[in-house]
Amino acid sequence: MRIVLTVVILSLVLACSNPFDTSIQVRYEVTGSAEFVNVTYQNDSGGISQVTDVPLPWSTSFSGDPEDYVYLSAQNQGETGSVTVTIFKDGDVFKRATSQGSFVVASVSGTL
Repeated sequence: MRIVLTVVILSLVLACSNPFDTSIQVRYEVTGSAEFVNVTYQNDSGGISQVTDVPLPWSTSFSGDPEDYVYLSAQNQGETGSVTVTIFKDGDVFKRATSQGSFVVASVSGTL
């Protein structure tokens, strides 16, 4: 009986790609009608990264861990247009915000 139970448990463990992997796929995305934006975000090392005068759409992805802090903001660099920032967590929308107008900022943050 013990051998059968061991074989069943081992089969279940091996069937999973990595049962101990708790990493979370994070994707930051900026969309909207603004021509150019400045983007600030919490990177995969826990630091802050910035990119300036980027055309939309813009995105970047990385692997995070449970309880990691995530942050994304984008500022419209023009007189008109909208900016939408979205954080995806394992492919699902985690946080989203939109702003419209001259030099507006949209930002979202949270803990995975």
